[in-house]
Amino acid sequence: MSNQSNLNMKWVAGLAGLTLAGALLAGCGSGGDSTATGATTGAETKGPAPKAGDKSALNIDGSTTVYPIASAMGEEFGAANSDVSVVVNKAGTGSGFQKFERGEIDIATASRPIKAEEDKALKDKGIDYIELPVAFDGVSIVVNPANKWITNVTLDEMKKAWAPGSPIKMWSDINPAYPKEKINFYGPTENHGTYEYFTEAVVGKKNTIREDYQPNQEYTAIIQSVSGDKDGIAYVGFNYYDTNRDKVKALTVNGVAPEADTILGGTYTPLSRPLFLYVSKKALADKPSVKKFVDYALSDAGLKAVTEAKYVLLPKEAYDLVRKRFEAGTAGSVFMSAKPGMKIQDVLAKESAGK
Repeated sequence: MSNQSNLNMKWVAGLAGLTLAGALLAGCGSGGDSTATGATTGAETKGPAPKAGDKSALNIDGSTTVYPIASAMGEEFGAANSDVSVVVNKAGTGSGFQKFERGEIDIATASRPIKAEEDKALKDKGIDYIELPVAFDGVSIVVNPANKWITNVTLDEMKKAWAPGSPIKMWSDINPAYPKEKINFYGPTENHGTYEYFTEAVVGKKNTIREDYQPNQEYTAIIQSVSGDKDGIAYVGFNYYDTNRDKVKALTVNGVAPEADTILGGTYTPLSRPLFLYVSKKALADKPSVKKFVDYALSDAGLKAVTEAKYVLLPKEAYDLVRKRFEAGTAGSVFMSAKPGMKIQDVLAKESAGK
């Protein structure tokens, strides 16, 4: 099978809803903590996480990509529940799962399904969790608005440009009609799962990239780099592009632009991915605030945070099944082993039917 065919098998969404085609592609990675941001009585505050054993506290950590959603949910929930201290951090998906394993957080956010080794580590510690998909994202390829010569890029061109040892140094190396000017490549550090996701989906091998790649820990800094460099190119989550359309422009990928309808409709592929909450069952038993928060997060009011954060809502049918999964307390991951081509709601419905 060609590389193009393999890429097209990953996270392809169906017209009736999202399809599950590349569940094992990584989301946010195992990076260090960014600034801790909490929501207490609705106001975001900076400071340490709640102390272990504090039943009035709710501690959420993990994906940098999911952070805008979780942070908005935490702020709104905190505003309506002044007796609960909510702290939301963005250590990265991998680091979030490590904290989850150590019992330091109640909810882990992730921009990929849990890995088999992470699941095993949790089982070895006797930690049960509930897996809840909450939104969808599309990684966007962005350039400087002053760049008028390129508007579309193919998957083959991206692979050649971003791969280790790439012979592509100038724009004219991609297309002779482009300027003979050096391309400057920007993006997240290897601490981010977006890096892991992009390298696997585009380059073809996880965590491999061209040698002169310029990584940055913060997505805002990546946007600033491209907005100040007419020869710059980068990849970021959809919301970071969508909220900075005045600073950068997105390229179409194989003729398809990253937009809410193309991500949901399945035509923006293979750079679309689901976003998750992983909820500790022990925290659910010990802290009433955890169930109360998740109930809010999965409500229509809570899910407004998805679109406010510039991500894409799942189909209504999928959310109905996600709520059912949570209410049933279904432990473990169903997405970790889901087969390519399956819709998210079909994966959940199959589990619900006990098949």
